[in-house]
Amino acid sequence: MKRTKKIIVLLLLLTHLGTLWAQDTSKKTIEITSSFKPVLRNAAKINFNATPPVPDTSRPRLQYNVPAQNVFPRLSPVSINPLSLPADSSAKWANSNYVKAGYGNLQTPYLEAGLSVPAGNSRVDLMIDHISSNGKIENQNYAQSGVKGYFFTPLNKDVEFHASAGFDQDKYYQYGYDRTRYNFAKDDLLRRYSTFSAEAGVRNPVPTEFGLTYHPRLNLSVFNDNLKNGETNAVLNLPLEKFIGKSFGIKLGMVADLTRYTPSGKDAINNNLFTTPVAVTFRTPNLKFIAGITPSWDNGAFKLLPNILVDLPVVGEKWIIQAGWLSYFNKGNYQRFASINPYMAPPVELKNNRMIERYVGFKGTVLNHFSYSAKAGYAEFRRVPLFVNDTASGKSFNIIFEEELKAIQLQGEFGIVEAEKFSLAAKFNYYKFNAQETEDRAWGLIPLELSANLRWQVLKDLWLTSDFFIWDGALYTNKKGNEGRSPGALDLNAGLEFRVLKNVFLWTQFNNIFNSSYQRWNQYDNFGFNMLIGGIYRFNQ
Repeated sequence: MKRTKKIIVLLLLLTHLGTLWAQDTSKKTIEITSSFKPVLRNAAKINFNATPPVPDTSRPRLQYNVPAQNVFPRLSPVSINPLSLPADSSAKWANSNYVKAGYGNLQTPYLEAGLSVPAGNSRVDLMIDHISSNGKIENQNYAQSGVKGYFFTPLNKDVEFHASAGFDQDKYYQYGYDRTRYNFAKDDLLRRYSTFSAEAGVRNPVPTEFGLTYHPRLNLSVFNDNLKNGETNAVLNLPLEKFIGKSFGIKLGMVADLTRYTPSGKDAINNNLFTTPVAVTFRTPNLKFIAGITPSWDNGAFKLLPNILVDLPVVGEKWIIQAGWLSYFNKGNYQRFASINPYMAPPVELKNNRMIERYVGFKGTVLNHFSYSAKAGYAEFRRVPLFVNDTASGKSFNIIFEEELKAIQLQGEFGIVEAEKFSLAAKFNYYKFNAQETEDRAWGLIPLELSANLRWQVLKDLWLTSDFFIWDGALYTNKKGNEGRSPGALDLNAGLEFRVLKNVFLWTQFNNIFNSSYQRWNQYDNFGFNMLIGGIYRFNQ
């Protein structure tokens, strides 16, 4: 067996050698040309297809409340009151750290000065003013002087304390009498009023963390005349307001207004008024609503005064419908009566005037520069003071109180403001008196008044000011009991102010340019045309 395997192996070797010997030993070359480049196949990617969100078909309601960034005249209801005798002058010139002086053709010296002194976080302000004139009519003289100081200091970062004290003295002469029939000594015609006043209070400019805003303050004044009549007034005001969120608020308060009047040689008269106003407010971009009541005690007699105000925007701030029902008191004291009519005789009694106004109207702001307001309403006046000439020479005025006076009222206002370069404001007020209870007519009250004032920076260092007013004359009765109406008024004032040096200005003022003759109070003619010229020195330039 082994022998057979050896023979097979030998035969295989011989066969292989024979094959090698039979191969071709010639050389051949093969060229291979190719542009192929091996690449990897793109990897398969996973595609993520997000499910689209459900479409939101609701419209978002975006509420914006951006107030106009300028100053507009007050568009608030104005009560009917006898107007005081105004000195012919333009609008008050406001500044700080300055002296303004001048002189006029009616022997009119003019002085006004202001000083503001910072003391750390506190500030002290001082104001001084004086003006006097001698008219062309005998004893047509008046003088007004005053000095007042103010003090402000923060008690902490959230509370501020303020106080003030001042003294004012006004002198008038009762020149409205017939000189062909009467001859009075000048001292007998003098009416000199002196007032010492002081006030103190605290307030929080920013609401507390609980949404509270408060401003308690106490005002004291001592008023005297040259006829030995005196009066003391004290007013304590304690207002408090609570905000709940941005839309809702509650107002609370208490006001104690106390007066003690001592006529010369007579017993003292007390006139006390207490009120406790309560109101709720609701404000949204689409509605402003204030509703409240004011329980009041007028010398012990209880009165409940309603107060409702509604502002309904129709086209944003451009057109707002407004309505209101207002009730309030005007305090009756000697100091207030003398400020209305300085030629009056000392009062023999004091009564508080209660006002009720109901109105509807509209207001708005256009292009952030033009504002307007118009109202129509019905007003009631309870115990309103009326001034009638005395039954002797007529140079003095006695106060009589109309128990109830009613009137239809129309009011309108508009203003244009262009930064600090231009401002124009105008106001219209009309009353149609249609019912009196105790008097035949509304003596001494002006039924129609139209006024406007302008301040315009014509050039960089040149300012123009102007005042214009028209009113219808008031009704009066003379000593014989005859009725009449005083001449209406048409008056235009204008002034210029321009810089001559860095700290020095020159100014001039022209009053009653038309030289029109009119009477605010019966038998008292106005001053006619007059002018002043002077200079201003400003310390803070």
